[in-house]
Amino acid sequence: MLNKVTSLHFIGIGGAGMSGLAKVLLKMGYKVSGSDIKGNKFTEELRTRGATIYQGHSSSHINNTDAVVVSSAILSDNPELKRAKRENIPLISRGKLLAYLTNERENIVIAGTHGKTTTSSLIYSILREGGKDPTIFVGGEDNAIGSNSKLGDDEYAIVESDESDGSFLFLHPKICILTSLEDDHLDFYKSKKNLFNSFVQFIEKLKPGGTLIINRDDARLREILRRIHLHPLQKMITYGINSEADLCADKIRLREFTSLYRVKYKGDVVEEVKLSLPGEHNIYNSLGAIGVGIRLKIGWDKIKKSLSSFKGVKRRFEKIGEISSHILVVNDFAHHPTEIEKTLIAAKRLNRRIITVFQPHRYTRTKIFLHRFAAAFKKTDVLLLSSIYSAGERPLPGISGKLLFEEIKKQRKKETYYFPSLKQLINFLKKKAKEGDLLLIMGAGDIEKVGEVFLKEMN
Repeated sequence: MLNKVTSLHFIGIGGAGMSGLAKVLLKMGYKVSGSDIKGNKFTEELRTRGATIYQGHSSSHINNTDAVVVSSAILSDNPELKRAKRENIPLISRGKLLAYLTNERENIVIAGTHGKTTTSSLIYSILREGGKDPTIFVGGEDNAIGSNSKLGDDEYAIVESDESDGSFLFLHPKICILTSLEDDHLDFYKSKKNLFNSFVQFIEKLKPGGTLIINRDDARLREILRRIHLHPLQKMITYGINSEADLCADKIRLREFTSLYRVKYKGDVVEEVKLSLPGEHNIYNSLGAIGVGIRLKIGWDKIKKSLSSFKGVKRRFEKIGEISSHILVVNDFAHHPTEIEKTLIAAKRLNRRIITVFQPHRYTRTKIFLHRFAAAFKKTDVLLLSSIYSAGERPLPGISGKLLFEEIKKQRKKETYYFPSLKQLINFLKKKAKEGDLLLIMGAGDIEKVGEVFLKEMN
């Protein structure tokens, strides 16, 4: 369809996935417009690159466009969507557009519940060090490119997939990395069985001669391994820590903001690796990326260099500042109980009192994991909770940040507070934080503003 259009309008252009597509299409020479409820750094970047950006949604924003791009987050009563349907303007989903732009390339697709963004960015770092110039679409802001997407000059495309709405099934990977599989997005899948089966179907999309790279230590992924049958021409690389996987890390030494380990491939010791990221979870992410480097025959010296010099991803245990009384402020995107727990394990290595500020993400996720959150926050000394960031969802009756606070308080003996507004939270935090603390700002919504305002007002 893109061969027949010159202009596209994005409804919800400020999202990570939508804005990344829009940037690449601008670079390809298309005329791009888009709207969102409010502006952000992605919409500002698009505006500077030549896109027409509207704040808010109105049918008048559909002006002489050849096609309209829409994500699953857009509700059916959106005025722009209604006008596009009324006037028979071609509609294309975000997932199908991503597939259209990448399926004909040597595409490297990263899927899983956790670790996709960091693994995708690590792969980009390895390929660039190996002399390649891939296209990349990632769900966060890669510090190396200062963006969430980039149009490359060669045949490779690195794609962070999205299983939340099933759209990853439009992708046909040449190399597929599966990082993990947990129960998430059950509002869409309706059952754990449907979620599991979707990942089996995704592996079946692997291209002839393709390679599956899979975390063998993940219990649900091991179940998938028992269900799938690769074609004889397809390859598989398993990875894990202190395990029987093809690609294995051992002799691990975890530091405050780095990790050291020895890597073995098919039983042979290959290299000592220094990774510029903390935590065991990031060692798993790096192993998935190393698997891609092996498959593409990138030399170990280049793989090692890329891992040690990796510049990280915005909001992935990102140190954003320190005030004069040595209060360290770190941002992290964790919003699922497992991600929260692993991030706090890494944070404990800093040997500071931890104050965690957490913003629940989506009403549906809060409802599903209501009873798991209390255990996830065990390792924080002080916990400050905010109201729920809806991410476009309509509220669910009875589900709120206050309810989550009450559930956590039933199990948690340490200090726990709830604030219905971020302003109240910041005012409390300015009194509560003391010299030597680690302030960990956690969540997938707009909670990062707390750290920014805190640093500005305290310095």
